[in-house]
Amino acid sequence: MRGTVVIIGAGQAGLTVAIALRERGWLGEIHLVGDERHAPYQRPPLSKGYLSGAEGPEELWLRTEEALAKDRVRLRKGTSVERILREEQRVVLSGGESLPYDALVIATGSVPRRLELPGGELEGIHAIRTIADADHLREDFAAAGDTVFIGGGFLNLEVAVEAARHGTATVLEVAPQILGRVLSRAAANALEEHHAASGMRIRCGASIESFVGEAGRVTGVRLADGEVLPAARVVLSIGAIARDELAADAGLETAGGIVVDERLRTGDARILAIGDCARYPNPYAGIDMRVESVQNATDQARYVADALTGKAVGPYRAVPWFWSTQGDRRLQIAGIAMPGDEARVVERTDAGKLVVERLREGRVVAVETINAPGPHMRARKALSQLVEV
Repeated sequence: MRGTVVIIGAGQAGLTVAIALRERGWLGEIHLVGDERHAPYQRPPLSKGYLSGAEGPEELWLRTEEALAKDRVRLRKGTSVERILREEQRVVLSGGESLPYDALVIATGSVPRRLELPGGELEGIHAIRTIADADHLREDFAAAGDTVFIGGGFLNLEVAVEAARHGTATVLEVAPQILGRVLSRAAANALEEHHAASGMRIRCGASIESFVGEAGRVTGVRLADGEVLPAARVVLSIGAIARDELAADAGLETAGGIVVDERLRTGDARILAIGDCARYPNPYAGIDMRVESVQNATDQARYVADALTGKAVGPYRAVPWFWSTQGDRRLQIAGIAMPGDEARVVERTDAGKLVVERLREGRVVAVETINAPGPHMRARKALSQLVEV
């Protein structure tokens, strides 16, 4: 188990590969290349505890530089990979240096999708992906005032809870319901009712025409019907785009993500892709797809470490699961449901507990829970037994 492994991307997926390789006995060089100037850190707290100030920077770090050095992992922070030279089996770094590899793992993640509208260049329009993004938004919240959120997904609903502490929070969603791509109407309605009772404003079916501003700063959001909502700031979260440019430039297949097989291999046997940037055959959804979650990033990373260290592995079959903390509501999803799948409410209480099964052709393919950790864990165990390895 020697040779050189180069990992592009120093986030959750990339770091986990590096550590898992050492834990499994990899003796060769490991290079972890990241374009941010921080040690590897967690992103979920950026929209929760870190944004509110309940957690400090020291609680974000996944691994300190000192610990990585002890693990003999060479962290190259503040460095990007410019090119992948497949025939030569090396990558070219932003400083001009090149690194040879015996195995290359691409874990470049994703970036927030932009909304190209008039006024999009104004100050005060935020997206959260990095520590710097969260710091900037927290500073902006200090000025109080109305916050308008464009997009009714996990991140915006989490941030809106914090925004409501500093002023009004209005969430605009173009679809008929919040979290429409991932959640049943029953669960979405339960969250929407809870947020409305807490003072958050949620408007579905909202179409945005432009951003309004004065002196270079956003002051409002104009809807398609002409209404202008006042905004001291805007938070934008309408999905993410896979960072697959390096792979595409190297001649690897991409399709809204780096295309990999059931063992997470690209068309080049020496190159694997994992995490948010990888499009893989998902047996729970029945389609090729990207999955954006910490669970997916870490499980795929450990799977790749097993494969590279010679452990016999079958196709990647980990059960996808997701979580979101929105005030005192903890949403958890096990499995992958598609928009057309049936929803069956199994349990609902006045205290906010909810369990919803999602069925496809009479078979449970996912379970959504709110404040119900026990049913969530049982669902993950049951779903893991439904897909044969």
